[in-house]
Amino acid sequence: MPEFRFNVLTREWVIIATERAKRPMEFAQTAPRLNLPAHDKRCPFCPGNEHMTSAEVDRIESAPGVWQTRAFKNKFPALDENLQPNASGDLLRPRIDGFGIHEVIVDSPKHNKGITDLPLPGVEKIVESYLRRYRFHAQDPRVKQIIIFKNNGVTAGSSIIHPHSQLIATPILSSQVQERIRVTQEFRAENKKCLICEMIRQEIELNQRIIYQNRHFVSFLPYAALSSFHTWIFPLEHHAHFGSIDDDIIPDLADILYHVIKAHEKLLNRPDYNFVVRTAPIGLPNEDYHWYISIIPRLTKTAGFEIGSNIYINGSLPELNALELRNVVDILKNKV
Repeated sequence: MPEFRFNVLTREWVIIATERAKRPMEFAQTAPRLNLPAHDKRCPFCPGNEHMTSAEVDRIESAPGVWQTRAFKNKFPALDENLQPNASGDLLRPRIDGFGIHEVIVDSPKHNKGITDLPLPGVEKIVESYLRRYRFHAQDPRVKQIIIFKNNGVTAGSSIIHPHSQLIATPILSSQVQERIRVTQEFRAENKKCLICEMIRQEIELNQRIIYQNRHFVSFLPYAALSSFHTWIFPLEHHAHFGSIDDDIIPDLADILYHVIKAHEKLLNRPDYNFVVRTAPIGLPNEDYHWYISIIPRLTKTAGFEIGSNIYINGSLPELNALELRNVVDILKNKV
C-alpha cells in the first residue's frame, strides 16, 4: 500500500510507492565500468600534471614531495574570490557581486582509486583535507556558507573521471539551509532539545533504518527518504559545524563513509552518486543545527510530478533498503 511520509527535517512530503518497489539488482546500473589505468598522462589531476591545474592551495603528503591529496583552485570557477560581496539592485531585482571560493580536492594520486578503492588511512587523508580547507575558509569574514561535495559519475554531474571532491564557499545562505535552520530552531524552542539529536536517538532505539554505527557516527536511511537508498551520516555528538569536530575522530568518520558508500556500490553495482557535507553557516550558534552528510545514489530521475509538486516519489521502502545495506556492511566488516 502506498503512503505519504513527512520528513521533519527537510519539511518535505514523500510518497513511498511500495507497488513500485524494486529489488536491489533492478536498481543496479548495467553500463560497463571503464577499466581505468592508475595513471593517465592526459589527466590534469594525475601526478606529474600539476602544471595543468590552477594554483595549488594545499596538499597532504605520503612522503616528502609525494602528495596523497591535493587541493587547488577550480580552473573554471562558478564564483570569483577576487570580488567583494557588494549588494545592489532593488526590491524586485536584488543582486550581490559574485564573490566566492571554488576549489577542487583530489582524493588520491591514483587515477583509478576513489574513496572505496583506498585503504582506510587514505580515506582519513581525504577527510583531513576537507577539514583543513573548511577551517581555512571559515576564517574569511566574507564567507557565510561552505559546501563540500562529491559528484561521482556522469549522471551525478562529474566531468573528470579522476576521483575528486569540491568546495564552494559563498557570501549568501541558500533557502534550503535557511529553512532547515528555522525548523531546528523552532523544534528547540518548543521542546528544549535538538531535533536531529532526537531523530538520531529514536532511530538507534527503533533500529529499523540503521545501516552502520561506530563510536562517533551513525548512518541510517531517513524515515521519509526522498529517493531510493538516500542515506544520512550523523555525528553522535552534537556539533553544528563540520569544522568543530575533534581531529581524533577523523578515523571513525573515514570508517563510516567508506563502509556506507562501499555497501551502496556492492549492492547497486557502483551507481553514480552525490554526497554533500551539510553544515551550519559560519557563526551560527552551536545549538541551532547539527551537521551531517547526505549520500544520494543516482538511481532515478526527477520527473514532472516532482517538479510540479515538490513531492518526491520513492519507489522502495526505506526499512528494506536499510536492511539490505546493513547486511552488506556486515559482510564487509567481517572481511576487514
